[in-house]
Amino acid sequence: MYKAACLVLALFAVALAVPSTYDTEHVWKAGNLSYVVPDNAVLGGFDPYGFNTYVGRVIYANSILPARVVVETGVAYFNTETLSSKLLVYDILVAERNVNYVWVRSFDGFYEKGAVAVGTTNKNERVFCCRAKTDGGVLIGTLLLSQKLCIIKHETLALRKFDKYEVLVAQAKGNGTLY
Repeated sequence: MYKAACLVLALFAVALAVPSTYDTEHVWKAGNLSYVVPDNAVLGGFDPYGFNTYVGRVIYANSILPARVVVETGVAYFNTETLSSKLLVYDILVAERNVNYVWVRSFDGFYEKGAVAVGTTNKNERVFCCRAKTDGGVLIGTLLLSQKLCIIKHETLALRKFDKYEVLVAQAKGNGTLY
């Protein structure tokens, strides 16, 4: 009886502890201030201070989230549904020879074919890269299709949620078809 109860408890714990997983469809390179930025890093926009930002991802609270990386400072800014923070260790998306990355207008959590997912949340929901013009820049945010919003926050400014935004999409070079 004791062994059966332990087995049931262990299975229940495993079911609740859904691990987040990385995107493996695209090429991501490890980054921090001491690493050289790859020439083919994917540009994501610019911040209010005029720095270019690159598409990145970070691990936070058992989720893998999109990040806007400012390579000059070595900081990756990211958002959840409730907060914004920054980390000094991240991955940067790099373009492969046969793939173009483009920003496509989207809205209301619509799934764009070829949308780039960075990974999943701790609830096993895919997380996508989005961006919008706000707070004096074009900032990368977090898109959860279930939320139907692009979530963006920059430093001390208010958390913003956009129902119209752009989504990062991968396209095969040459024929223009989506990934």
